[in-house]
Amino acid sequence: MVHFEKVNRELQENILKNGNNLKGKVMIQKLAITGGTHGNELTGVYLVKKWQKQPALIRRSNFETITQLMNTQAIKEVRRYIDHDLNRSFGLSDLMDKTLDGYEAKLAKELNEKLGQKGSRTPNVDFIVDLHSTTANMGLSIVVSNESAVTWQAIAYLSQKVPSLKIYRWKGDIENAFVDSIAPHGFAIEVGAVPQGVLRADLFVQTEALIYHLLDFVEQLNDAVLLNLPDEVEVYDHERLVDYPRDEQGDIIGMVHQDRQDRDFEPIKEGDPLFLTLEGEVISYRGEPRYTLFVNEAAYYEKGFAMTLAKKSHMGIEA
Repeated sequence: MVHFEKVNRELQENILKNGNNLKGKVMIQKLAITGGTHGNELTGVYLVKKWQKQPALIRRSNFETITQLMNTQAIKEVRRYIDHDLNRSFGLSDLMDKTLDGYEAKLAKELNEKLGQKGSRTPNVDFIVDLHSTTANMGLSIVVSNESAVTWQAIAYLSQKVPSLKIYRWKGDIENAFVDSIAPHGFAIEVGAVPQGVLRADLFVQTEALIYHLLDFVEQLNDAVLLNLPDEVEVYDHERLVDYPRDEQGDIIGMVHQDRQDRDFEPIKEGDPLFLTLEGEVISYRGEPRYTLFVNEAAYYEKGFAMTLAKKSHMGIEA
Protein backbone atom coordinates (compact mmCIF):
# COMPACT_ATOMS: atom_id res chain seq x y z
CA MET A 1 0.00 0.00 0.00
CA VAL A 2 2.79 2.42 0.89
CA HIS A 3 4.52 1.64 -2.40
CA PHE A 4 1.37 2.36 -4.43
CA GLU A 5 0.74 5.60 -2.53
CA LYS A 6 4.29 6.72 -3.35
CA VAL A 7 3.84 5.79 -7.02
CA ASN A 8 0.50 7.59 -7.14
CA ARG A 9 2.05 10.78 -5.73
CA GLU A 10 4.85 10.58 -8.28
CA LEU A 11 2.31 9.92 -11.03
CA GLN A 12 0.24 13.00 -10.18
CA GLU A 13 3.35 15.18 -9.92
CA ASN A 14 4.50 13.93 -13.33
CA ILE A 15 1.12 14.54 -14.96
CA LEU A 16 0.99 18.07 -13.60
CA LYS A 17 4.57 18.67 -14.73
CA ASN A 18 3.83 17.42 -18.24
CA GLY A 19 0.69 19.54 -18.30
CA ASN A 20 2.30 22.83 -17.40
CA ASN A 21 5.94 22.87 -18.49
CA LEU A 22 5.74 22.51 -22.25
CA LYS A 23 5.46 26.13 -23.27
CA GLY A 24 7.30 26.92 -26.49
CA LYS A 25 7.18 23.32 -27.74
CA VAL A 26 4.76 21.27 -29.82
CA MET A 27 2.63 20.27 -26.88
CA ILE A 28 0.51 17.55 -28.44
CA GLN A 29 2.19 15.15 -30.85
CA LYS A 30 -0.43 12.40 -30.77
CA LEU A 31 -4.11 12.52 -29.78
CA ALA A 32 -6.30 9.44 -29.39
CA ILE A 33 -10.06 9.33 -29.87
CA THR A 34 -11.43 6.28 -28.08
CA GLY A 35 -14.91 4.81 -28.39
CA GLY A 36 -16.65 1.70 -27.15
CA THR A 37 -15.13 1.73 -23.69
CA HIS A 38 -18.66 0.65 -22.85
CA GLY A 39 -19.87 -1.65 -25.60
CA ASN A 40 -23.50 -0.50 -25.52
CA GLU A 41 -22.70 3.20 -25.95
CA LEU A 42 -22.86 3.42 -29.70
CA THR A 43 -22.14 7.11 -30.33
CA GLY A 44 -18.42 6.63 -29.73
CA VAL A 45 -18.35 3.25 -31.46
CA TYR A 46 -19.77 4.53 -34.72
CA LEU A 47 -17.88 7.81 -34.71
CA VAL A 48 -14.62 5.87 -34.39
CA LYS A 49 -15.71 3.53 -37.18
CA LYS A 50 -16.57 6.53 -39.36
CA TRP A 51 -13.16 8.12 -38.81
CA GLN A 52 -11.36 4.85 -39.41
CA LYS A 53 -13.00 4.79 -42.85
CA GLN A 54 -12.50 8.55 -43.42
CA PRO A 55 -9.28 9.51 -41.60
CA ALA A 56 -8.98 12.78 -43.51
CA LEU A 57 -11.80 14.16 -41.35
CA ILE A 58 -9.60 14.07 -38.25
CA ARG A 59 -6.27 14.85 -39.89
CA ARG A 60 -4.56 18.08 -38.89
CA SER A 61 -1.25 19.63 -39.93
CA ASN A 62 0.99 19.33 -36.89
CA PHE A 63 0.00 16.27 -34.86
CA GLU A 64 -1.25 12.73 -35.36
CA THR A 65 -4.77 11.64 -34.50
CA ILE A 66 -5.43 7.96 -33.89
CA THR A 67 -8.68 6.13 -33.19
CA GLN A 68 -9.22 3.13 -30.97
CA LEU A 69 -12.21 0.86 -30.45
CA MET A 70 -11.74 -0.12 -26.83
CA ASN A 71 -13.83 -3.04 -25.57
CA THR A 72 -14.32 -4.97 -28.79
CA GLN A 73 -15.98 -8.02 -27.21
CA ALA A 74 -18.49 -5.87 -25.33
CA ILE A 75 -19.15 -3.93 -28.55
CA LYS A 76 -19.85 -7.19 -30.35
CA GLU A 77 -22.26 -8.26 -27.60
CA VAL A 78 -23.74 -4.72 -27.22
CA ARG A 79 -23.22 -4.77 -23.47
CA ARG A 80 -21.47 -2.40 -21.09
CA TYR A 81 -18.65 -4.80 -20.23
CA ILE A 82 -17.82 -8.50 -19.95
CA ASP A 83 -16.36 -8.98 -16.45
CA HIS A 84 -15.64 -5.52 -15.07
CA ASP A 85 -16.19 -1.90 -16.05
CA LEU A 86 -13.27 -1.02 -18.36
CA ASN A 87 -13.60 2.65 -17.43
CA ARG A 88 -12.77 1.76 -13.82
CA SER A 89 -9.81 -0.48 -14.74
CA PHE A 90 -6.95 1.98 -15.20
CA GLY A 91 -5.93 2.55 -11.61
CA LEU A 92 -2.17 2.22 -11.33
CA SER A 93 -2.35 -0.54 -8.74
CA ASP A 94 -4.69 -2.58 -10.96
CA LEU A 95 -2.48 -2.07 -14.01
CA MET A 96 0.49 -3.36 -12.00
CA ASP A 97 -1.37 -6.30 -10.47
CA LYS A 98 -0.62 -9.40 -12.53
CA THR A 99 -3.08 -11.50 -10.52
CA LEU A 100 -6.04 -9.63 -12.05
CA ASP A 101 -6.84 -11.81 -15.06
CA GLY A 102 -10.43 -10.93 -15.99
CA TYR A 103 -11.19 -9.86 -19.55
CA GLU A 104 -11.21 -6.12 -18.87
CA ALA A 105 -8.25 -6.33 -16.49
CA LYS A 106 -6.12 -7.88 -19.21
CA LEU A 107 -7.51 -5.51 -21.82
CA ALA A 108 -6.70 -2.47 -19.67
CA LYS A 109 -3.07 -3.58 -19.43
CA GLU A 110 -2.89 -4.01 -23.22
CA LEU A 111 -4.46 -0.60 -23.85
CA ASN A 112 -2.17 1.03 -21.32
CA GLU A 113 0.83 -0.35 -23.21
CA LYS A 114 -0.57 1.02 -26.46
CA LEU A 115 -1.92 4.39 -25.33
CA GLY A 116 0.05 5.02 -22.12
CA GLN A 117 1.90 4.07 -20.22
CA LYS A 118 0.18 5.74 -17.34
CA GLY A 119 2.46 8.25 -15.65
CA SER A 120 5.23 7.85 -18.23
CA ARG A 121 7.45 10.81 -19.09
CA THR A 122 7.41 9.58 -22.70
CA PRO A 123 3.80 8.49 -23.29
CA ASN A 124 2.69 6.96 -26.58
CA VAL A 125 -0.29 9.35 -26.62
CA ASP A 126 -0.37 12.89 -25.24
CA PHE A 127 -4.13 13.49 -25.15
CA ILE A 128 -7.07 11.07 -24.91
CA VAL A 129 -10.70 12.00 -25.50
CA ASP A 130 -12.98 9.10 -24.57
CA LEU A 131 -16.48 9.09 -26.09
CA HIS A 132 -19.47 8.04 -23.99
CA SER A 133 -23.24 8.31 -23.95
CA THR A 134 -25.62 8.24 -21.00
CA THR A 135 -29.30 7.51 -20.48
CA ALA A 136 -29.43 10.64 -18.30
CA ASN A 137 -30.38 13.99 -19.77
CA MET A 138 -26.80 15.35 -19.66
CA GLY A 139 -26.91 17.03 -23.08
CA LEU A 140 -23.42 17.65 -24.43
CA SER A 141 -21.04 17.53 -21.50
CA ILE A 142 -17.44 16.86 -20.49
CA VAL A 143 -16.37 14.77 -17.51
CA VAL A 144 -12.89 15.77 -16.40
CA SER A 145 -10.55 14.62 -13.64
CA ASN A 146 -7.29 15.84 -15.18
CA GLU A 147 -5.79 19.03 -13.76
CA SER A 148 -3.27 19.70 -16.54
CA ALA A 149 -3.21 23.20 -18.01
CA VAL A 150 -3.61 21.89 -21.57
CA THR A 151 -6.71 19.92 -20.62
CA TRP A 152 -8.38 23.00 -19.17
CA GLN A 153 -7.30 25.23 -22.05
CA ALA A 154 -8.98 22.74 -24.39
CA ILE A 155 -12.13 22.82 -22.27
CA ALA A 156 -12.13 26.63 -22.26
CA TYR A 157 -11.79 26.67 -26.05
CA LEU A 158 -14.65 24.18 -26.48
CA SER A 159 -16.83 26.17 -24.09
CA GLN A 160 -16.33 29.21 -26.31
CA LYS A 161 -17.28 27.27 -29.42
CA VAL A 162 -20.26 25.53 -27.80
CA PRO A 163 -21.72 27.77 -25.07
CA SER A 164 -24.25 25.10 -24.03
CA LEU A 165 -21.43 22.66 -23.15
CA LYS A 166 -21.47 21.61 -19.49
CA ILE A 167 -18.34 20.68 -17.49
CA TYR A 168 -18.48 18.11 -14.68
CA ARG A 169 -15.32 17.81 -12.59
CA TRP A 170 -15.21 14.34 -11.07
CA LYS A 171 -13.40 13.96 -7.75
CA GLY A 172 -14.92 10.74 -6.51
CA ASP A 173 -11.88 8.45 -6.58
CA ILE A 174 -8.59 8.50 -4.68
CA GLU A 175 -6.93 7.75 -8.00
CA ASN A 176 -8.51 8.39 -11.36
CA ALA A 177 -8.99 5.02 -13.06
CA PHE A 178 -10.74 6.30 -16.19
CA VAL A 179 -9.46 5.63 -19.72
CA ASP A 180 -8.25 9.19 -20.24
CA SER A 181 -6.10 8.97 -17.09
CA ILE A 182 -3.42 6.99 -18.93
CA ALA A 183 -2.43 10.08 -20.97
CA PRO A 184 -1.03 13.35 -19.58
CA HIS A 185 -4.03 15.30 -20.90
CA GLY A 186 -7.63 14.45 -21.66
CA PHE A 187 -11.24 14.01 -20.64
CA ALA A 188 -14.41 12.10 -21.50
CA ILE A 189 -17.33 13.42 -23.51
CA GLU A 190 -20.76 12.37 -22.22
CA VAL A 191 -23.91 12.90 -24.29
CA GLY A 192 -27.49 12.10 -23.41
CA ALA A 193 -30.16 11.18 -23.07
CA VAL A 194 -29.41 8.16 -25.28
CA PRO A 195 -30.79 4.67 -24.56
CA GLN A 196 -28.22 1.91 -24.29
CA GLY A 197 -27.52 0.22 -27.60
CA VAL A 198 -29.03 3.09 -29.60
CA LEU A 199 -27.70 5.79 -31.94
CA ARG A 200 -29.32 9.22 -31.63
CA ALA A 201 -28.65 11.50 -34.60
CA ASP A 202 -28.63 14.93 -32.98
CA LEU A 203 -26.19 13.95 -30.24
CA PHE A 204 -24.04 12.00 -32.69
CA VAL A 205 -23.68 15.13 -34.83
CA GLN A 206 -23.01 17.35 -31.81
CA THR A 207 -20.31 15.00 -30.53
CA GLU A 208 -18.68 14.87 -33.94
CA ALA A 209 -18.62 18.66 -34.18
CA LEU A 210 -17.11 18.94 -30.69
CA ILE A 211 -14.26 16.63 -31.70
CA TYR A 212 -13.49 18.76 -34.75
CA HIS A 213 -13.33 21.82 -32.50
CA LEU A 214 -10.93 19.95 -30.21
CA LEU A 215 -8.67 19.02 -33.12
CA ASP A 216 -8.69 22.65 -34.30
CA PHE A 217 -7.69 23.73 -30.80
CA VAL A 218 -4.72 21.36 -30.71
CA GLU A 219 -3.57 22.48 -34.14
CA GLN A 220 -3.65 26.13 -33.09
CA LEU A 221 -2.03 25.35 -29.75
CA ASN A 222 0.87 23.62 -31.48
CA ASP A 223 1.26 26.58 -33.84
CA ALA A 224 1.33 28.97 -30.85
CA VAL A 225 -1.73 30.83 -32.15
CA LEU A 226 -3.09 33.40 -29.70
CA LEU A 227 -6.39 31.82 -28.69
CA ASN A 228 -7.90 34.54 -26.48
CA LEU A 229 -9.29 32.01 -24.03
CA PRO A 230 -11.56 33.10 -21.18
CA ASP A 231 -10.00 33.62 -17.75
CA GLU A 232 -12.26 30.97 -16.25
CA VAL A 233 -14.94 28.41 -17.11
CA GLU A 234 -18.04 27.37 -15.21
CA VAL A 235 -17.80 23.88 -13.76
CA TYR A 236 -19.95 21.54 -11.70
CA ASP A 237 -17.76 20.03 -8.99
CA HIS A 238 -18.65 16.53 -7.87
CA GLU A 239 -19.70 16.40 -4.23
CA ARG A 240 -21.38 13.08 -3.51
CA LEU A 241 -23.44 10.18 -4.82
CA VAL A 242 -27.09 9.73 -3.86
CA ASP A 243 -28.46 6.18 -3.59
CA TYR A 244 -32.05 5.06 -4.07
CA PRO A 245 -34.20 4.41 -1.00
CA ARG A 246 -33.79 0.75 -0.01
CA ASP A 247 -35.23 -1.78 2.43
CA GLU A 248 -33.28 -3.81 4.97
CA GLN A 249 -32.41 -6.38 2.29
CA GLY A 250 -30.95 -3.70 0.06
CA ASP A 251 -33.75 -3.80 -2.50
CA ILE A 252 -34.81 -0.52 -4.13
CA ILE A 253 -38.13 0.69 -2.74
CA GLY A 254 -38.39 3.96 -4.64
CA MET A 255 -37.59 5.70 -7.91
CA VAL A 256 -36.51 9.15 -9.00
CA HIS A 257 -39.46 11.50 -8.55
CA GLN A 258 -41.07 12.63 -11.78
CA ASP A 259 -40.32 16.28 -10.92
CA ARG A 260 -36.59 15.49 -10.73
CA GLN A 261 -36.41 13.20 -13.79
CA ASP A 262 -34.38 14.68 -16.71
CA ARG A 263 -33.30 17.68 -14.63
CA ASP A 264 -29.56 17.25 -15.02
CA PHE A 265 -27.44 20.33 -14.30
CA GLU A 266 -30.47 21.90 -12.62
CA PRO A 267 -30.59 23.13 -9.02
CA ILE A 268 -32.20 21.24 -6.16
CA LYS A 269 -33.03 22.76 -2.78
CA GLU A 270 -34.32 21.68 0.60
CA GLY A 271 -37.81 20.21 0.32
CA ASP A 272 -37.79 19.55 -3.42
CA PRO A 273 -39.24 16.13 -4.38
CA LEU A 274 -36.37 13.65 -4.86
CA PHE A 275 -37.80 10.12 -4.80
CA LEU A 276 -41.23 8.50 -5.05
CA THR A 277 -41.58 5.22 -3.18
CA LEU A 278 -43.35 2.25 -4.69
CA GLU A 279 -46.19 3.00 -2.26
CA GLY A 280 -46.53 6.56 -3.54
CA GLU A 281 -44.74 8.40 -0.71
CA VAL A 282 -42.68 11.45 -1.70
CA ILE A 283 -39.16 11.63 -0.26
CA SER A 284 -37.86 15.18 -0.29
CA TYR A 285 -34.31 16.42 -0.64
CA ARG A 286 -32.51 17.36 2.56
CA GLY A 287 -29.37 19.42 2.36
CA GLU A 288 -27.71 22.51 0.97
CA PRO A 289 -28.71 23.71 -2.51
CA ARG A 290 -26.85 21.71 -5.14
CA TYR A 291 -27.15 20.52 -8.77
CA THR A 292 -28.22 17.04 -9.86
CA LEU A 293 -26.32 15.15 -12.58
CA PHE A 294 -26.57 11.68 -14.13
CA VAL A 295 -30.15 11.52 -12.90
CA ASN A 296 -31.52 7.96 -13.13
CA GLU A 297 -28.61 6.72 -15.29
CA ALA A 298 -29.39 3.10 -16.16
CA ALA A 299 -25.79 1.89 -15.83
CA TYR A 300 -25.53 3.17 -12.27
CA TYR A 301 -28.26 0.99 -10.79
CA GLU A 302 -25.64 -1.72 -10.31
CA LYS A 303 -23.24 0.79 -8.78
CA GLY A 304 -25.78 1.80 -6.17
CA PHE A 305 -26.65 5.39 -6.92
CA ALA A 306 -29.49 7.34 -8.48
CA MET A 307 -27.69 10.59 -9.27
CA THR A 308 -24.73 12.72 -8.30
CA LEU A 309 -24.79 16.03 -6.49
CA ALA A 310 -22.51 18.83 -7.60
CA LYS A 311 -21.69 22.37 -6.59
CA LYS A 312 -21.23 25.06 -9.22
CA SER A 313 -17.88 26.85 -9.24
CA HIS A 314 -15.37 28.36 -11.66
CA MET A 315 -12.02 27.04 -12.82
CA GLY A 316 -9.28 29.52 -13.67
CA ILE A 317 -7.59 28.99 -17.03
CA GLU A 318 -3.82 29.29 -17.22
CA ALA A 319 -2.69 31.54 -20.06
